[in-house]
Amino acid sequence: MSAFLPNGSYIDIAKVEGDATYKAYMLGLRNEPTRIVTAKYCPFSDRICQHWPFKSIQSQNPLAPMLKALVAAAESTLETNIKSVAVSAYDIGTIDHALANHNVHTALIELGVNSYNRLDHLVRQLAPVLGIQENCSEPYTLPDDPSYHHDPEQNIITVEYTSDSLTVGLWKEECGVLEMTNRLNSAELGHNAMQHCRETAEDKTSCEENFKSALRNTSTDPGRDEQQEIGPVWAFGECADDEDMLNTLRQILGEQFLNGDSVDLYSVRDYSPDPAFAGSRAMAKTDWAARGFEGEHHYKQEL
Repeated sequence: MSAFLPNGSYIDIAKVEGDATYKAYMLGLRNEPTRIVTAKYCPFSDRICQHWPFKSIQSQNPLAPMLKALVAAAESTLETNIKSVAVSAYDIGTIDHALANHNVHTALIELGVNSYNRLDHLVRQLAPVLGIQENCSEPYTLPDDPSYHHDPEQNIITVEYTSDSLTVGLWKEECGVLEMTNRLNSAELGHNAMQHCRETAEDKTSCEENFKSALRNTSTDPGRDEQQEIGPVWAFGECADDEDMLNTLRQILGEQFLNGDSVDLYSVRDYSPDPAFAGSRAMAKTDWAARGFEGEHHYKQEL
């Protein structure tokens, strides 16, 4: 969770980890009651954190405990009541989108938060803040017009690498319009699973080959019959700094794309030094702008 402030700065508030049921929900594996939320770190004082998490929570809504913990962290950090929340996810193709929107809405109503955006793919917020804008000319402007500008189609690869999963997307972008053409969401290739494989597999090379194969297959456009160039490559998530993952990604890009050896894998860090907060920062900033709050004393939070 992050907040975007009136002076143009950010506060990265909290990283909260859901339980196994929450993770399964986000991977589209099952939908069962969730019981508890744990945190990688507690954003409060030592006196309060000794009781963290505050209590076990039983709910038929697997998103409610997560949202409750995040809103509590935001209210403590910002010392204000949270009234507006924007929510995004990385791989919304995996979850039941309509159900997730309902769960977010009902959970926030219970918390007294009465405003939020519909759940959307966070890459649509990352694109503008990382410099992918709508650069095409106005409709019906002809090529011989001095004001004509063509924004050629480009390939974008997004990689979210966390303890629990690897999520990769291959996108086409033109004139600010994003379309996903290939995707991968795998719990078996998350950082923890890969570390376990390296420690226990009889053939250690099989772990790396499975990882490479997944990246190679996902970064290939199913309709492409010749080698192309790649545009931006965005690596984010709590384990995006993992050098094993980055080295493998760099190798695959060199194989797949004409300019793959020279692609900057660290561009997200210029925007968010901790890549785990890249998505929340982007959502907070774009939602702030969309609501026209520049110059007003409001906070925008993203969960």
